[in-house]
Amino acid sequence: MEIKHDQLRSVTLVDLVEKKILDYIKKNKLGPGASIPGEVELTDTLQVGRSVIREALSRLRMLGIIESRTRRGMVLSEPAVMENLDKMINPYMLKERSVLDLIEFRISLDIGICDQIFDNITQQDIKDLEKIVKEQPALGGNRYAVESEHAFHRKLYEIPNNEIIKGFQAILLPLFNYVNEHFDEFAPFFAQKKKVISHKDLLNYLKKGDREGYRKAMMQDLKPYAEFVKSKKATPSFS
Repeated sequence: MEIKHDQLRSVTLVDLVEKKILDYIKKNKLGPGASIPGEVELTDTLQVGRSVIREALSRLRMLGIIESRTRRGMVLSEPAVMENLDKMINPYMLKERSVLDLIEFRISLDIGICDQIFDNITQQDIKDLEKIVKEQPALGGNRYAVESEHAFHRKLYEIPNNEIIKGFQAILLPLFNYVNEHFDEFAPFFAQKKKVISHKDLLNYLKKGDREGYRKAMMQDLKPYAEFVKSKKATPSFS
């Protein structure tokens, strides 16, 4: 685990120590509850100051990867993956490339969970979606108020009964706000749509049990976002 001096050029010493500890955990295939070396042992092994070790360990504690236990020292814990991602993913704090990549990820996720939705949907889910659709006024085309978008898609992501999928949906919700606030830039791509897909249309496919129809409709619904991302990434200034 020793750190070489030529590794210090592009990252901080704390970064390297944090990585070394994570590499140690992965190499030894340690899971929740497993003990890891203490501050003194890490200081001797990595040949760095104790303050550096403490800062690296503090970072891992903040991520929920390690915790201190009485008479056992430091042990691994299961990190709250979604909570950590939620803290980091904010479209207003990210570079354009990251925002566009997130939009593409959301497109892939919305289409990718089609089968899980049909495999798990219940009559109660249908009733919940009917209520959401009935109460949401459209702003024109397939545009809805942000709250309405949130409610409809949040319900769709609950149906697969997968906490990770549901967690990603919550993290990606700010993209709705981002699109809404930058709609002038997105508008030409919505104007190109040959067919408008409404939430009511998607619901009808669900009620009929038409998987392929739903998948195609979802792809059509998300096409303006995909075309927008493709256009932005194709510009000469994009990097």
